[in-house]
Amino acid sequence: MLEHFFPALQLFFTLQNVLVVAMGLFIGITIGAIPGLNVPMTVALMLPITFHMPPVAGISLLMGVYKGGTYGGSISAVLINTPGAPAAAVTCLDGYPMARQGKAGKALRAAIYGSVIGEFVSDLVLICVASQVAMIALKFGPTEKFSLVFFALSTIGVVSSEHKLKGIAAGLLGIFFYTVGLDPISGSSRFTMGIFYLIGGIPFLPHLIGLFAVSEFFIQIERKVSAQRSEAVAPVSKKSEDNYVSWKEFKDNIGTIIRSTLIGIGIGALPGSGSAISAFVSYGAAKNSSKHPERFGKGSLEGVFAAETGNNAVTGGALIPLLTLGIPGDAITAIMLGVFLVHGLVPGPDLFIKSGVIIYAVFIGLIVANILHFFIASLGLRVFIKLLSISRAILFPIVIIICVAGAYTVNSNIFDVYVMIFFGLLGYIMKKFSFPVAPLLMGYILGSLLETSLVQTLILSDGSMLPLFTRPISLFFVLLTVFFIIWSSFIQKKSSQRKQ
Repeated sequence: MLEHFFPALQLFFTLQNVLVVAMGLFIGITIGAIPGLNVPMTVALMLPITFHMPPVAGISLLMGVYKGGTYGGSISAVLINTPGAPAAAVTCLDGYPMARQGKAGKALRAAIYGSVIGEFVSDLVLICVASQVAMIALKFGPTEKFSLVFFALSTIGVVSSEHKLKGIAAGLLGIFFYTVGLDPISGSSRFTMGIFYLIGGIPFLPHLIGLFAVSEFFIQIERKVSAQRSEAVAPVSKKSEDNYVSWKEFKDNIGTIIRSTLIGIGIGALPGSGSAISAFVSYGAAKNSSKHPERFGKGSLEGVFAAETGNNAVTGGALIPLLTLGIPGDAITAIMLGVFLVHGLVPGPDLFIKSGVIIYAVFIGLIVANILHFFIASLGLRVFIKLLSISRAILFPIVIIICVAGAYTVNSNIFDVYVMIFFGLLGYIMKKFSFPVAPLLMGYILGSLLETSLVQTLILSDGSMLPLFTRPISLFFVLLTVFFIIWSSFIQKKSSQRKQ
């Protein structure tokens, strides 16, 4: 490692490399903040550009987009209750209530601090113990993945605050919506109702946009009609304590930040997992460990720290299996694999021997990206906070136009706009009857990995579920799920007694 360090410093620290990292972060934050656009699409579009760049510059550019985009989803989640990325759906639960209390600045700063710390620690782990962590991740087969996803789904009740049964129902509905389309194993059609456009499944972005943005638009229209103007416009506090995270608040959340970082690194190192699972698991773990679990879902700073630290810590973890085993950790690193191969860098055990200087130059770029991320996100914060002072009568029509454009342009298909409207109405009805919408999205996202890993497990075990309890790692997650449910019930009972 040391023999590569100083040559790597010389290789990375050029004006071009620093600028491309900053540009990647800016592009990523901007794309991540706009509902309807997504980071994998952006990385895929920028991939051909990196083919004509030096290896370190090309990889650093995409890493900047990756980091910035993962954080950027929290901006729209806090300001307009619409996650710019799936992983930011959890941030909506406490970020948006904080914005409605005039504390958007505090929520956004917490998102920055959590994101940067999570990224920084995960990058250090990547640099120091990449190969060791990757060997553990390599032991995860279909059985272990099913247990992990089942554990993640068990957090639905926790995420749903006091509406646990309604949250579980919403999660099951999300799993049902995932099943629409072709069966991934047999290829048979399911629940398409003869509609050709549903053969490929319910399109994700129209689903996401409708569930969060359009449903909120309907809620705001209703409030306007009811003349509840004070609720329709989120206040912007001028108090310093409402726009900054104090040192005491930060210290109180250090335990949450550390826990969420470790969860993000561990889940990121599992191929095919991703930041959405990490965000939900981190949030559930934070609520179960909190001294004030009743505040979650109502504007808890701890909830924002947990969600944002957890989802951003995945960025370093996802690179561990990619670089050491050649197995992408998520969709974005799968796309980035192309950059390595084009430049003659074949990920695997030999990569650090044959191209050690280049890889460590990329590692240095990751650390520099974290520092630049903090400053770029902080400088743009005032602009984001000022968006709150715009009247909702102006802001929401603009948001709806962007949403319609985003839903349509992905596949250039008007059917996707109808899907967006359907989920907008569904989300509106769910909110009216106090059904949380985030668990529905969670069930939809995790449904694919849940079904695929379950079917593969059953095929490998001739239809037996016994491997779930005989394989050590799988058994660990099963026991963790049981403990999680029992502990959650205990916390809820304790909270109810406290209210009485």
